[in-house]
Amino acid sequence: MKNEQAVGLDEYLQVQVPTETKQALERHAVQERVPMRVVVLRALSKYGISVPADSMVDRRKQS
Repeated sequence: MKNEQAVGLDEYLQVQVPTETKQALERHAVQERVPMRVVVLRALSKYGISVPADSMVDRRKQS
């Protein structure tokens, strides 16, 4: 990401994962009642990747 880009913008990231991995992500999302995006961002954060805390919330539930 370039420094001149505005802070807070989201970018698309498309990856192919094994079927069992996607199914596991879907199960976690259903169990936690959050979008799969939140599950993935939380996992990346736990792995040590920088993820803004406000990005790891369900945007559908914000007013």
